[in-house]
Amino acid sequence: MDNKSPLHIYVESKPGQTFHKDIGWLELKKAESFNIFIKEFKDRKDVLDQKQKKDLEKANKDYTKKSDALGKEEQQSYDFLVRNHEDYKAGKIKKETYDANFDKREEGIAARKKKYSELGSAHNKNVEAINKQYEDDLKAIKDDYKSVRWVHQLVGDRRPELTAESFNEAMSTGKSSFKFSFGEFLEGGGAVYLEPFWEGTTPQGKYPHGILINAKGESPAVITAEWTNAENIKILNPLKFGSSVYLNIYTDALYGNNIKVQLKDKDKVIRLITLGITDSDDKLFATEYLNNETEERTKEDISKQKEFFERPVSVHQEKTVPSTAKRGYLVEEDGNKYDGDATGKPNVQKSKFAVFIDPLWQTMGGDSLEIYPVVYHDRIPGKKKILQECILKIDKDAVEEVKVNDSNSNQVVILSQVETDIAFFHPCQYTEITGEYNTKKSTLFQRLKDKYKNELHYRIVSDEKEKPVKITITDLKTDDCIFEDKPEQWHEKKAVTVTDPSRYKSLTIGRNDISFSVAYPKPSREQVIDMMSLEKVKKLSYPVQFNSCAISKPLNVEVYPAVYYEVGFKLAAENPFFTGQTKSYTQRKYLGKGGFFNKKNNKKIRKAQQDARDENYKNKKQEVSEGRLSYSQFEVALEWGYNDIKQEAITFSGEHPVFNIIDSAMWVVNTISLLTFNKEADEAIAENKNKRPDQVKKRNKQRNTYLGGKNKKLSKIPFKVEISQPAFAGAVKWSYVASEKEGGEIGTLYEVKFKADPLIEIKGSLDLLFVATKIPYVGQAIQGITAVADTVGSSDDFWNKIVDYFGGGDEYKIQLDIDYYLDLFVSGAFKIEATATKYHTVDGFMENDITPSVEIKFGVECGGSLTAKFGNIYSLEAEFQGSAYAVLNIAKNAETKVLECKYQGLYATIKASVKTDSDNLNNNTEDNDADPSEKKYLLHDGFSYEFKLD
Repeated sequence: MDNKSPLHIYVESKPGQTFHKDIGWLELKKAESFNIFIKEFKDRKDVLDQKQKKDLEKANKDYTKKSDALGKEEQQSYDFLVRNHEDYKAGKIKKETYDANFDKREEGIAARKKKYSELGSAHNKNVEAINKQYEDDLKAIKDDYKSVRWVHQLVGDRRPELTAESFNEAMSTGKSSFKFSFGEFLEGGGAVYLEPFWEGTTPQGKYPHGILINAKGESPAVITAEWTNAENIKILNPLKFGSSVYLNIYTDALYGNNIKVQLKDKDKVIRLITLGITDSDDKLFATEYLNNETEERTKEDISKQKEFFERPVSVHQEKTVPSTAKRGYLVEEDGNKYDGDATGKPNVQKSKFAVFIDPLWQTMGGDSLEIYPVVYHDRIPGKKKILQECILKIDKDAVEEVKVNDSNSNQVVILSQVETDIAFFHPCQYTEITGEYNTKKSTLFQRLKDKYKNELHYRIVSDEKEKPVKITITDLKTDDCIFEDKPEQWHEKKAVTVTDPSRYKSLTIGRNDISFSVAYPKPSREQVIDMMSLEKVKKLSYPVQFNSCAISKPLNVEVYPAVYYEVGFKLAAENPFFTGQTKSYTQRKYLGKGGFFNKKNNKKIRKAQQDARDENYKNKKQEVSEGRLSYSQFEVALEWGYNDIKQEAITFSGEHPVFNIIDSAMWVVNTISLLTFNKEADEAIAENKNKRPDQVKKRNKQRNTYLGGKNKKLSKIPFKVEISQPAFAGAVKWSYVASEKEGGEIGTLYEVKFKADPLIEIKGSLDLLFVATKIPYVGQAIQGITAVADTVGSSDDFWNKIVDYFGGGDEYKIQLDIDYYLDLFVSGAFKIEATATKYHTVDGFMENDITPSVEIKFGVECGGSLTAKFGNIYSLEAEFQGSAYAVLNIAKNAETKVLECKYQGLYATIKASVKTDSDNLNNNTEDNDADPSEKKYLLHDGFSYEFKLD
């Protein structure tokens, strides 16, 4: 006997049972008993049974033939005696003759009786020999299977993965057949797997070697429920908020199913008022938290909240259960110790799960609760069962607290790990599909959770750069595929398919995976405006089909744009908070947009500022300006960006919903403006100066003396210090971001941010032109150039005096002004950016963060301006501004907990404008480029390094 070839199973089925041969699944209507065999044994036994039957039939036939012959002889003897008696009565024969014949018959009867006895004895011995031979032969067959073990175990969500140790120790070795009883406590859909195998070999785990058996049950029901502690003792006393207990829901014919449980607080007052007609009890929601510390929680810590607890029905080992519960015995798992001690343990069908008595429920239902469950399932009568007799009392003044685990949260969904749908047990199958894009992996399909979804989605966010997306069936099995004889459909080669391969760039299809490149072209401004809500986004779709005999699912890869929108406001001061300079620093007129000198400036203002410049240049005067936190600049803007890079501002004509956001932001800005008390501050300063003029003058004199004379060497350096006022900003940003919790899903991420940009900024400038005057030869050249510029800039005063002398008007006057500068500067700004709220429409609230940073700039600034005006005939204003600077940024990354030091590179900026205005024969012409955009160039890239913060 070959004890290496895998064995097969045989089930002696009964009417009403359904056998699915392609899967190897026997489906019972209800729990019942029937015979199970090793098929090889059954086949040999059938042959033996047939032989026994034939031998017995032959023996019986021989016995019947001989018995019939004796019977015939008996009948002939009887018939002869009857005729002999009639002849005797008729006087045909003598009495002596009749008597002799009668005696002869008696002798014949005795002889035949003996023959009957001998014939019966011989027949019985023959039958016994046949049966003994049968038993001997049957025992010999059974002995051939004396090393057979049986797999007899409950099945979860897939076919069992078996080893040589996967036998049930409660079943003795060498069992070639037995009567199998399916217990009532396993009714509901969960299966049992049976398979015989040679000891020391590995079971096959599939039909025809083994078989799956389940029983749906005819009357699914929820029987009762109990609240218990960790020792399965029923809770009777009121408990504190913050306790955790077990809820036990006992069921019938629901093993392997998921039930939904709603917890309610019995509202006695309303029930009394409505006489029990209205069911208005408070619903107590299942809430998952990000933070396990109840005392530190906020609303942002709520990760998920649902009305129902979704929980599995299984079998649990319990000693004490209600009398009506469905109970049975299962062998305790002991790791197959070969000790022969396989003890059956009492098990019961129920759903058992921990419930955390959330302090949030105190807000929902009050300080005193009476909690009861309502169970929902489509197969139970009425599709729900209200268990108002199962009460758990909670009171804020209770002294008793129960804890069955360390969790201070309630999971919303825990699904059954028992599969009840036979279709998913076909050997040709898969249970999981995963996706990967931009190094992020996602689980797109899990059979237990997603098996009844009609269509799957893999939603990703992409920019215009092509990147590969890969989708993989992680556990494809194609054993016993029904298309093995049809190569064009065989799932070993056709598990992954697409309808139109030409639509997919860089397409590669493997046995169990597919990859191709995707990108989302940068949208136009009009498209961006149309896509401001996720529902209106024009997604790119790439359908893929995943096939097997057990399950086939279509999956759509949907690509969304990496676009963001931001509505923000900025609150800033017009002037610096403090400006101090040494006497050597040259005050410059150039301040951008035409400088101080434009059409609105009159002669008096021009002259006063020119005199101030001259005085300062000759080191006779030092400028010290003082500011206060006076905010008068407000900016509100809506912009969009792509791949986290700003593209442009968005403006709208007419009404648009986004103006609601802007109006709200402006209301906040205007409210803040009222709180700055600018008018009151100006009045207070004026009043203070009027009351204490001497004190004010003395204070200013002391400051000037300190800044200009405390360090004589410093005062000779042409150096200027500026301290900027803090600038505050806020923004609401939304973008489309992949979910971290739900594989293949994206949602809208809303971020409410506030920042001080900067909180404080200090800038120091060194006048390089002044320094250059101290260099031999170069200094003389610089002084010469300055003298020429000053002479040209002052020539208009001489001409204008002549015009005044002869009584000419402004139309005959001219204006010539020249200014220029070259500074070395270094600035440092401390900034703080805080995310006040971060909410994802799929993942919920996310952790907030505060990011401080320091930005250091150093470089060279240069610029100049020329203003020329000839009466009312012609005017020219030209400006130039340039810089070359490097930027170093130091910031703390809250997510990675590192200190990032980024040298952002060397930049150059150029900004120039020319504005002319002429009046010729009453025809006005204007070339206006007074507010040009600044052009920025990156001269070389930067670099970065990080420090780990422990």
